[in-house]
Amino acid sequence: MKDDLIAQVREILKDAGFIVSRRCERRSFSLAARRNEITLLAKIMRNIDGISENVADSIKRAAFYLLASPLLIGERKGTSFLEDDVVYHRYGIPALNTHTLYEYLVEGVDPYVYSATGGMYVNIKGEAMKEAREQKELSLGDIASGLGLSRRSISKYEGGEMSTTISIALKLEEILDTALIEHLEVLKTELEEPSPEILQGGMREAASDMEMLILNMMEEIGLKIVTIDHAPFNAVSFIDQPSKGQGQGGGRSGSGKILTGVNEYTDRMIERARIMSSLSQVTRTKSVFVVIGKTRYMQIENTVLIEKDELEQIRDPEEFVTIMEERAKSCCKR
Repeated sequence: MKDDLIAQVREILKDAGFIVSRRCERRSFSLAARRNEITLLAKIMRNIDGISENVADSIKRAAFYLLASPLLIGERKGTSFLEDDVVYHRYGIPALNTHTLYEYLVEGVDPYVYSATGGMYVNIKGEAMKEAREQKELSLGDIASGLGLSRRSISKYEGGEMSTTISIALKLEEILDTALIEHLEVLKTELEEPSPEILQGGMREAASDMEMLILNMMEEIGLKIVTIDHAPFNAVSFIDQPSKGQGQGGGRSGSGKILTGVNEYTDRMIERARIMSSLSQVTRTKSVFVVIGKTRYMQIENTVLIEKDELEQIRDPEEFVTIMEERAKSCCKR
């Protein structure tokens, strides 16, 4: 059943002109997709209430460092179906059904209604409302009287401080004879910077002592390492470390981002490396897997393999990049 939903979402994204990654691991975001400068990380599940806060935070963290938009796509919330053309939210991630996704991405129809505690709401274009009211020479009190609301509520609508119900918005548009309901921006690059303890080393939730050791070794080489939980990769590594506030996104917009995995050479590692290769193409990053032990391959698809013993001999980021570039040109690929 879930496989059918993921396949449906993939087809919608492809119809909308996105390039789409391989399917990711169960506890991760489900896939990544990109169209021009828009990149999204989508979690696809039957019931959107099934996402945990930890997984949502990890998706948002990955989206922040990969300059992507987090998105949740499902069919239900609890026992109720998600309504068409309505945007829901779970832990700060927009959520919608496949109908709304198709209308938004393929047909170019923006959603206007969102669900929140108490019902369905819309946002009002405050400046347009004020301009229309003044042109009709109506006071705040006149509008409040016509809608059966307080003058303070009308003032908040004009100031963009408060949303309203669909029925009130439609009555307001009728009174002022102008379109006032504002469309919702679903795909927005994640702008909320992770907490400081994640930025400073980012080693808080490493899966094992060996993973911790290897990621620390990479930091000592001169790479910036930010761990990402519940993802096909263990971390996002940065070749350089621009100062906070430099360029869009501050410290996340370095000259080279690398999806970084750490594991022994196993069948699961091979599958993860292939997923990372696909993700790197979508997110326009590089991909590397540090192998604990030996491997006879230098590359799995576009994911470069570096053995832990080799990593111990690397002294600086330039040498690390050189090895990756040379390895990427090698024919010894699986």
